[in-house]
Amino acid sequence: MNIWKRASVALKDGTSLIAADDLLKAAVVKATNHDEYSIDPENALFIYRQVRATPASLKPLIGAISSRVTRTRSWVVALKGLMLMHGFFLSKTTAAESIGRLPFDLSAFGREGNSRTTSSRSGGFNLFVRAYFAFLDRRSILFHDGNRHRYDEESSVMIRLVIIRKMQVIIDSLIRIKPIGESVRIPVINEAMENVISEILEIYGWICRRIAEVLPNVNSKSGKRQADVALKIVAKSMTQGEELVKYFVFCRDLGVANAQEIPNFVRIPVDDVIHLHEIVWTDKEEEQGGEEETDEGENGEERTKGLEEGEEEEMERELIPEIDDLIKLDDDEAKEEEENSTAPPVVNVPDLISL
Repeated sequence: MNIWKRASVALKDGTSLIAADDLLKAAVVKATNHDEYSIDPENALFIYRQVRATPASLKPLIGAISSRVTRTRSWVVALKGLMLMHGFFLSKTTAAESIGRLPFDLSAFGREGNSRTTSSRSGGFNLFVRAYFAFLDRRSILFHDGNRHRYDEESSVMIRLVIIRKMQVIIDSLIRIKPIGESVRIPVINEAMENVISEILEIYGWICRRIAEVLPNVNSKSGKRQADVALKIVAKSMTQGEELVKYFVFCRDLGVANAQEIPNFVRIPVDDVIHLHEIVWTDKEEEQGGEEETDEGENGEERTKGLEEGEEEEMERELIPEIDDLIKLDDDEAKEEEENSTAPPVVNVPDLISL
């Protein structure tokens, strides 16, 4: 970086440092400085240690980060702010589960008509910021929602299936984060990509373990709705592993440090897919056949069946918000894919978002 650019960076951050009225706000400014060629891990670590020691400090810290990223026109500051927020999750900060939806919106960062200016050079970086924000906002919402329905052994099969499906959507949002051309050579972009790869490895590993736990509990007595959701999860898993391999190759070729070894992504056995298909179609055939059956000897069976269906309906009523939210996530995912498909290609790499 030339001397004039260094002076400009120092001037921009110096004004904010003067305005900072405590050590934590000053640390936020330093951790989100305008220098794209330098990373400040010391101040980030200071912030994370402070939150772990004093969870109540998280709220004013998030306020400081929010104020910083919503006022800036710099993609560097915006991205560093997102990475600082992401670090609360990567460092396993328990208090981060209370964040929920991010208190700022960077979904239109750098777009024409937005208050921020856009240059030909920064256009690709702005896209990167928007993709990173979309992932982080969705992740923060999901982990906050998890406080209502945690994934554990006492959770119903449907709750566990819904959470697994939502985690698959998080993977989709992660592989939308792609640097353009040689931009990964810039230190801040390279570190952001390392965060993305770390997150993919952790979440995808979690998904694989949970699928192995839940699928044996989905059987002919589970009901069509559970089988439908399970089938959707399995169908996604069958393609997601291949798409992740492509993404890792893409990152490896760009020189992302922790993407140099491509994991052996697990695939769901075909027999499990056939089994779920059989459950769904058997239920449909039984429904059709039941309409043609006679009433002979059915009174006692109907009473028993009525009780069982009542329990299932009650469980499904409780899960309506979660299932509706799952449908909304899928609709949002489809819209994002449609928007991405209309954008001109920026690198000669196959589109990885086909899930």
